[in-house]
Amino acid sequence: MKRILAGITLLIVFSGPALAQSPICGGISLVGEWVGGEEAASDLATADDIFDTEGQVPIAGHLVRMFTLSQDTDVRIDVSAIPAGDPYISVYDAAGVEVAADDDSAGDFGASVQTTLAEGTYCLAARSYESGVTDVSVKLGRGDQDFGTPAIPSAAAPIDSGGTGAGCFEPDTASLGTDLDIPGLTEGLSASNTAGSTPAYGFTLAEATPISVTASSEYGDPLIRLLDARHNVLAENDDFDGLNSRIDLTQRLEPGDYCIEIEDLNGNENLITVGLETFDPAADRLRRLNAAEFAPTAGDSVTITDLGTLDTAILQEVQTSSDATWYRLELPAGGLLLTEVIGNGLDPEVVLFDRVGRRIGENDDGPDGLDSFLVSRLLPGSYTVAIRLVGDGETGPVRLLMERYVLAQ
Repeated sequence: MKRILAGITLLIVFSGPALAQSPICGGISLVGEWVGGEEAASDLATADDIFDTEGQVPIAGHLVRMFTLSQDTDVRIDVSAIPAGDPYISVYDAAGVEVAADDDSAGDFGASVQTTLAEGTYCLAARSYESGVTDVSVKLGRGDQDFGTPAIPSAAAPIDSGGTGAGCFEPDTASLGTDLDIPGLTEGLSASNTAGSTPAYGFTLAEATPISVTASSEYGDPLIRLLDARHNVLAENDDFDGLNSRIDLTQRLEPGDYCIEIEDLNGNENLITVGLETFDPAADRLRRLNAAEFAPTAGDSVTITDLGTLDTAILQEVQTSSDATWYRLELPAGGLLLTEVIGNGLDPEVVLFDRVGRRIGENDDGPDGLDSFLVSRLLPGSYTVAIRLVGDGETGPVRLLMERYVLAQ
């Protein structure tokens, strides 16, 4: 039988009323709450225990918590979603200047800031990547207080990597190699140091070569720049894959001297591995297919499972990973296609392509929680669906539900 779509009802959720105040922290918000209930009870520097609260981040808005410091203080702030979600945070001083920010440092998509702040008044603004209201746990205190979970390892023990501390094109700049050609870069070169000890690596190309530069770290947050001998920035990247960075130059670089500049946005004492290799078009295409950046063609070495013709509905379990799993289906007539991926605690993403490979829809975390939900008005024809898990190395089963609706006659 055919499913009949009689109408669509939209539910609009408005956040509850909030107490209006004068603009706070340079005007970032008109509303906010003191973490201790009032200004006099909100001094993190003198509090006996951490401030452990909960709140809601509204749709396209932010949750604001205010606190004071009666003296210079090592501050720690942890924000995590309840039960799941992806918040990110910023801390502003009384003038509205952002003094700290973070996304995902606490693990499980939670945010954490650990920094030293001067005496004064501050605002914490928590926002969310979710498409709906996000419930969050907010913990504020000093770095020496018990938060119930270990601090993020941004203050890992210093690593003596033997670097010179020299930047790009200085006499003591560390080198990845000289007279490099395509065969010499095929296997790749790498070095591991901290950004504090080795903020740059130089190299020399003996022939025109397309290259890839990577920077990865267990605890750090590397940012990389590629410079030529005239100090021109040819490319820059941060957070290509999680907190790791990558630069792909598909056009050949001319022979000459080049330099990779490294910054660690999570301190200067985390071990960072920097890699240099020849750009591999086939590997790059497979990586992008695994990320569902575009639909596969007949010549690509990926498996596409044929679901056949979708008359009414399909429900099946899918073994997924951070690499996309691909499906193809046929719609016998035009109508509305509802695609839902239920992660059961995992964080799935769904992407829909038409028969010629145009991306016509995608969703992650909507409209509620980590599950994916996509509504598409489609013509008859062939479509390709990609399902993958957000997060490197994630694996597990999810459920794919696809339902077709047609207009009432």
